[in-house]
Amino acid sequence: MKQAPKKPVTAVAAERLNEGLTAAKKQLTQVEKDVVSEAKKQRKTLEKLLARVRSRQDLKVLEKRIATTATELQTRVKTMPREVLGVLGVATSDDVQKLTRNLTTLTKRVDELAKRQSIA
Repeated sequence: MKQAPKKPVTAVAAERLNEGLTAAKKQLTQVEKDVVSEAKKQRKTLEKLLARVRSRQDLKVLEKRIATTATELQTRVKTMPREVLGVLGVATSDDVQKLTRNLTTLTKRVDELAKRQSIA
């Protein structure tokens, strides 16, 4: 039986080192592909975001929401005193004006009735 000649230790070490380097090279190539792929995805995301900023679409939406909210707030601030006075049972200026008109109308009628009675 013939034995295969043994390789020197340095040759075996060189083969193992070469195998390790080949595997590392494959892994590095895959990592490089992954990095390039992720960079492309990030670039697309940034381009979309930049397009939105340039179009001012988000700004327009925010401006509209601010204007709507401001209008609602102004309305609420204007109606709040009336609501508080109503809860407290205090007459508002509108209530006083209505009463004044009604009182003026009644005063005119009373004056007319008084004139009719004095004539008769």
